[in-house]
Amino acid sequence: MKKCFAALVGFALMLLTNTAFADVGVFLKDITLLAQEGTNATTFSQGARVYISGENENQYIISEQNDTYYADKQDLITITKKIKIYKLKDIPAAMYSEADFNSSIVKELGAGELLSLIDNHGEFGLFNTQDEKKGYVYLSILDEIFIEKENISLGTATAAMTVKNKDNKYLHIRKADILYIKDFRDSQFILLDEEGNEFAVNPLLVSLNKENVQLSRASFNRNSVTNVSKVIEYAHNAIGKPYAYAQAGNKGYDCSGLTYAAYQQISIKLPRSSSEQAGVGTTVKKEDLIAGDLIFFDTTGKKRISHVGIYIGDGKMIHASTGQKKVVIEEVNSSYYKNRFVTARRIIEN
Repeated sequence: MKKCFAALVGFALMLLTNTAFADVGVFLKDITLLAQEGTNATTFSQGARVYISGENENQYIISEQNDTYYADKQDLITITKKIKIYKLKDIPAAMYSEADFNSSIVKELGAGELLSLIDNHGEFGLFNTQDEKKGYVYLSILDEIFIEKENISLGTATAAMTVKNKDNKYLHIRKADILYIKDFRDSQFILLDEEGNEFAVNPLLVSLNKENVQLSRASFNRNSVTNVSKVIEYAHNAIGKPYAYAQAGNKGYDCSGLTYAAYQQISIKLPRSSSEQAGVGTTVKKEDLIAGDLIFFDTTGKKRISHVGIYIGDGKMIHASTGQKKVVIEEVNSSYYKNRFVTARRIIEN
């Protein structure tokens, strides 16, 4: 409850009365809607922010310039929600163990303290405080207030992808992964990872879930995918660094030095040579590769593993190339590497 309540307060944008504002949604495409009463038709452009005053099973109720419109839920997402909490009036008070002034005091409350209602009990309410105390408070000494809280919508990835944001952070997404959608801006969904980083994704790669679920960021569960993202991010940031034999970062990389250093980012210590790394993890067929897998080659013609790269999806790998003398992105099935493939290993299991 502490995380949930803290997130609720942390995401608050304003404190307003019950009638001062509604939920806020954003349209995902241009759409023309007919007002509920009369013949007024209004065109809402893609990306337009609107107030949502209510909803039914399939539609949101939009309030705009004294008119009411009904919009299908598939045409917009909710980006902020109106949440009711309680604020102690400008007087000190107590929280009790029972709905009775004669019961023991759980906590002395300070003026202006914010509380989250669990249930009503006559003239008292059962509340949670921000520091996880639970008890009963006399309702007449509290004011109802509303805060605007970030709303996270859920979607599903229709394809595997690796996305880079403006801060050079990477988000690896597998097909059918659950996506956490914060917003829709500039014709793209804005996704969040569990650390709050934002990533813009083409809406054609996202299928919106019908359920509009409220989530706190603490509930995000992407552990294995997050580890893949960290490995890929490290490899991407190494692109252009020089090839250096027996090095793993300080002066450059050799092939196994790059994979060794990338997996150190998620506290996995691989063996130092490519041939030894090929004995770690689970064997993967070439056609079943996913981002983060290690891919091994025989580049000497001696029927032994002599080279390794990190698969990043879309038929590409990042590796420290001896020929190009630097870390590069290259096609796995390039003319040079296609027939030199030996095996692949999955280090991070789903």
